[in-house]
Amino acid sequence: MPGGEPITLKEVQLRLGVPQHVLIHLCEKGVVEPDFAETSGRGKRREFSERNAFEFGVALALRRLELPVATTALVVRFLRTFAKSLNKAAPSIHLPGALLEKDIAMALHLFDGDQLVLSARGSGFRSPLLLGAKLAAPARASKLDRLPASFEAHLELNLTAIAKRVARAT
Repeated sequence: MPGGEPITLKEVQLRLGVPQHVLIHLCEKGVVEPDFAETSGRGKRREFSERNAFEFGVALALRRLELPVATTALVVRFLRTFAKSLNKAAPSIHLPGALLEKDIAMALHLFDGDQLVLSARGSGFRSPLLLGAKLAAPARASKLDRLPASFEAHLELNLTAIAKRVARAT
C-alpha cells in the first residue's frame, strides 16, 4: 500500500473538478480501488492515496474519449501492473510522484483497442523504456524494443501531464 496521508473523496473531487457521483461510479465499477479504505456501510468513507488520485485522472481522461467503463477499468489495472514492472526496471521511479519530481516523459498507448504500451524516457532511464501487454491476456508486462508499427488505431495518454494536473489542483 502506498504511503502518505489518506485523501478523502471530497479532496479528489476538488482536485479533479468533477462531481462526486462520477468518482463514486468509477469506484463502484471497479475502475479505482481505494488504497486506504473502502466504504462498507453507512458512516464509513472511502479514503484514497495519491496513486488513486492519479488513477482517477487517467480514468477520467479515458472516459472523456467515451471508452467503455470496462475498458477503462482494465487500463487502470494494467497501469498498476506497469508501475510494478517500472519499479523493477528503474527502482527510483514510483508513480505518480516521479512524474512530478523528475524529468520524465511518460505516456500510455492503446493500440487497436487491445495492446497497451507504457513509454518512459528522461532522468532515471539509460534509454527509453517500453513495457507492453495485451488487454485480453493475464496482467503481465514485458519489455518491448519499439512501439508497434502496424496498427489501425492509436490512443496516447500523456501520463506526465495528467499527474501534473492532478497535483496542481492541490
